[in-house]
Amino acid sequence: MSRDLPLPCSPSRRSAAPATAQRRQPVIALACSLACAGSLALLALPGPVHAQPAAAQTAMAATQSLNMRAQPLGQALNALARTWGVAISVDAALVQGRQAPALQGSLSLQAALAQVLAGSDLEAMPAGAAITVQRRSIASHTLQEVLVTAQAERTEATEGSGSYTSGRVSLGKGQDVRETPQSITVMTHQLIEDQALSTVGEVMQQATGVTVDYVGAGGLGGQATRFLSRGFEIGNVQIDGASVDAFSQQLFDPNLAMYDSVQIVRGANGLFSGNGEPGGAINLVRKRPTAQRQIQASASLGSWNRKQLELDVAGPLNSDGSVRGRAVLAHTDKDFFYRSADSKNSLLYGIVEADLSRDSKVTLGASYDKLSATPWREGIPRAPNGDDLHLPRNTALMAGWSHYDKSAKELFAQLDQQLAGGWKAKAQLNYQKVDSDSRLASLSGAVDPATGLGASWTGFSNDFRSDKKSVDLNISGPFSLLGRSHQLLLGADWAKIRDDQDTYYSEMETDESLTNVYGFDPDKIPHAVSEHKTRSYPGYGATQKGLYGRVNLSLTDKLTAIVGGRYASYSNVTPYFNYNADGSLRSSGKSYYQESGILTPYAGLVYDLDNRWTAYGSVSEIHKSQASSLQGPLPGTPLDPIKGRNFELGVKGELAGGKLNTAFALYRIERTGEAARDPRYPDTDVGDLGLSCCYIAQGKIVSQGVDMEISGQLARGWQLFAGYTYNHNRNKSDAEQLVYSTITPKHLLKLWSSYQLPGEFSRWTVGNGVTVQSTTYASGTAYPYNPATGKFDSEGVPYKFTQAGYAVWNASLQYRIDRHWSATLNLNNLFDKTYYKTVGSSGSGNWYGEPRSVKLTLRGSF
Repeated sequence: MSRDLPLPCSPSRRSAAPATAQRRQPVIALACSLACAGSLALLALPGPVHAQPAAAQTAMAATQSLNMRAQPLGQALNALARTWGVAISVDAALVQGRQAPALQGSLSLQAALAQVLAGSDLEAMPAGAAITVQRRSIASHTLQEVLVTAQAERTEATEGSGSYTSGRVSLGKGQDVRETPQSITVMTHQLIEDQALSTVGEVMQQATGVTVDYVGAGGLGGQATRFLSRGFEIGNVQIDGASVDAFSQQLFDPNLAMYDSVQIVRGANGLFSGNGEPGGAINLVRKRPTAQRQIQASASLGSWNRKQLELDVAGPLNSDGSVRGRAVLAHTDKDFFYRSADSKNSLLYGIVEADLSRDSKVTLGASYDKLSATPWREGIPRAPNGDDLHLPRNTALMAGWSHYDKSAKELFAQLDQQLAGGWKAKAQLNYQKVDSDSRLASLSGAVDPATGLGASWTGFSNDFRSDKKSVDLNISGPFSLLGRSHQLLLGADWAKIRDDQDTYYSEMETDESLTNVYGFDPDKIPHAVSEHKTRSYPGYGATQKGLYGRVNLSLTDKLTAIVGGRYASYSNVTPYFNYNADGSLRSSGKSYYQESGILTPYAGLVYDLDNRWTAYGSVSEIHKSQASSLQGPLPGTPLDPIKGRNFELGVKGELAGGKLNTAFALYRIERTGEAARDPRYPDTDVGDLGLSCCYIAQGKIVSQGVDMEISGQLARGWQLFAGYTYNHNRNKSDAEQLVYSTITPKHLLKLWSSYQLPGEFSRWTVGNGVTVQSTTYASGTAYPYNPATGKFDSEGVPYKFTQAGYAVWNASLQYRIDRHWSATLNLNNLFDKTYYKTVGSSGSGNWYGEPRSVKLTLRGSF
C-alpha cells in the first residue's frame, strides 16, 4: 500500500496523498508546468562531472539510487549534478543559506530536484544539455497540480535523515510501518547517536516496551543476556530482514558501529522468525555504501576511562558510481563502574555494492569483531530471605584474573534482481563464525548480612566455537485479480548452527577471608587450585528450514487483507562426552530429535481511515520446540512444542508528510504447553546430557496490555521519541494465577527529545529523556551453602524482594562548531539514582544500574 507523496508546487501548499484508486501504485510525485520569466546570471556549481552531459530532458527521467544526508542546498545540487552527469546552473545568491533535506531511495532527477527545492521559491528548468535553477515564475504559482508517476520508494536506511522515525522497515522482507498490522519500533541512526548508545543492549534499553535482563551465564561483563517484550523473550535476531540467530543460546551482542538502525517487532513473529517465543524479533539494518563520497569520524571520552574511536568512509569506487563501497573502523576501551572489570572491543567492517545492470545489484561484505574483557558474571547476591545487603555500587565479587576473549567473523552476500511487471527477487546468504575462550571465577550464594559469609566460589572455564549459516530466497511483486492489483511474497529460508564446546571446572580456595563480601578485593583472589575438563559437546546444534508466503489482497481502495503462513521443520543433535575428575572418559553418547510439518499461520486486516490514519487487526502465531524436555513414562519421550498466539488491534498515524508517526495498540498473547514437572513421576536424570523426566505441558499463560508510541518531528528542530507500555501477565495454570514474568513492569515509559534552539543560538541542540518503570520483583526458595557437605543443600529459605518503581533521567548538549564538526556532552543518570536494573535471586543475578556518568563526543563529517 504505497502512498502518494506529492511534492508541493508552491510554498503555500502542503504535501498530501490524493484519495484515488491509484494510491497503491508506486509513489506519485508532483510535477508542475514551469514557465520562464526574464533572464538570470547563472553560476555553474563546482565539482567534477563524471560523464558527458546528457540531454537535460532525458536526465530528468533517469533514476538513481540515493543516500544523501541533509546538507546546504548548493552542495545538494552539486551532488545531483555529479550523480546524473548533467550540468546544473544556479545563481549562487539564490542558494545561500538554504538547506536541502536528506534524499534516500530510488529517485528520478526530476523527483530529486523537486524534493530539494520543496518549500522554496525555486524551480528547476531543463534547457538543452543543462538544467537551470531559478526563481519560480508567476505563472507557475497559478497553475494547477499535475500528477505524474515517478520512482520514489521509501528505504529502511535512516542515516542522514536527522529523524527519530522511519516509514519503512526490512522486517517482514520489506514493508511500510503503517501498513504492517503489528507494533514496530525503529531506533533510528539519529536517535541512537543523540543518546550516545554504543551497543545493541543499550539500544534495547531505550526501545518501547522492551525489558533488558542481565541474569544468566551469558552475562559477561554486565552485558545484556536477553530481551523481553510483553513478558516473553525476544528470541530471534535478523539482519536486513533475514533470520541469522533463531536458536543460539550464546549471547548475541554485535558491534553497533556497523549498523544504521535497529528495528523491533513486538508480539509473535512466527511467519519469518520460525522457532521461538511470542516476544518478537530484532532486525539490525546494516550501513550501506553511499552514492556520494562521505567521511565520518568520531572520538569519545567518558566516565570510567571510556575511550571510543570510529572512522566511517563511504562513496563510489569508480567514475560512474556503479560500484560503491563503505568501510568502518571502530575501537572501544572502557572500565566498568564496578572494580576490576574492563573491556576492549575492535571492529572492522566492509561492504561493496555493484550495479551489474540497470536491474541487478550485488552486495558483498564482511566484518571482524574482537572482544577482550575482564568480566564479572554472577552479579550481586542478597540475604537468604531476599533482603538487600546494601553493598557499594562498585562491588564486584570476582577474581581479577578472570578473562573472556571472543572473535566474531561474518561474511554476507545479497543479490537484488528487478523483474518484469514490477516483480523483484532477492537472495541473501550469511555466515558467522564465533570463537571464545573464558576463564572465570566469582562468588554466588545467599549471604548472612551479619557476617558477610555464605557465598562460595564458582570457577568456570569454557572454550566455545560456533558456525552459523543461513540462506534466504524470496520473490515478490504485484498481480491482478478481479480487476484489482494485489501483492504476493513467496520465499524459502534455511539456517544451520553447529557448535563445539569444552567445559572445565575450576577448584577455588574456600578460606573465609576470600569469601566475605564485605571488604572484598578482586585483585587479591589467587588463581584456581586446579582445573579439569568436565564435559565436551562436539558438533551440537540445530537446523531449521521453511517455506513462507504472504499475500496482500486489496479488497477495496481502503481495505487490505494480509494472509500468510510458514511451513517449517526443525532438528537438533547433541553429541556429548563426560569426564571424571582424573580426566578419564566417563560416558558419551548422542541425542537427536526433530519436528516437521510445523505450520504457523498469519492474518491481518488494514483499513485506511484517510490518507494519514490506518486501523488494523492481526492474529499471528509462534512455535517453540521443547523436545529436550521429556514426558513420561520413563525413560521419557520429547514433549510437545509450546504454542503461542498474538491478537492485536491498533491505529497508526503518519502525520506531517511522514515526519511524525504515531501508533496505539491493544494486544493479548495466549501461550500454552510450557514444560512443568509431572507429579506422577520422580525427578529422574536421563543419561548424562542434563535431561530429566518427567514433564507435562502446562496450561495457559496470558499477557495483555497497551502499546503507545510517537516518534518524529513535532516542530521544526524538535524531535521526539516516546513509548509507553502497560502489561498484565498471568500464569493461568497456577491456582493463584501468579505473575508469569515478574521482571516485566506493568508500566514502562521511555522518552527522549531533542530541540535545536532558534535564531542566533541555532548552533546549540539540547536533549533530555527519562525511563520510568513500575515495581518488579523476584521470588523463590534459596538453599544456602552447607559447609559440611560442600553443597547448596541447607534447608530451603523462601524469599521475595522488590525493586520499587523508579525514574532515570538523561540529558545532552550539542554544539555545532561549523558545517563539519560538532561536539556533544551526554549525561546519563543525571540525578545519580541508585537502583537495580535487574533483580535475580537471593544467590546472584542482581545488577545495579549505572551511576551518574558523562561522555563527551567530537564528530566530524566531510
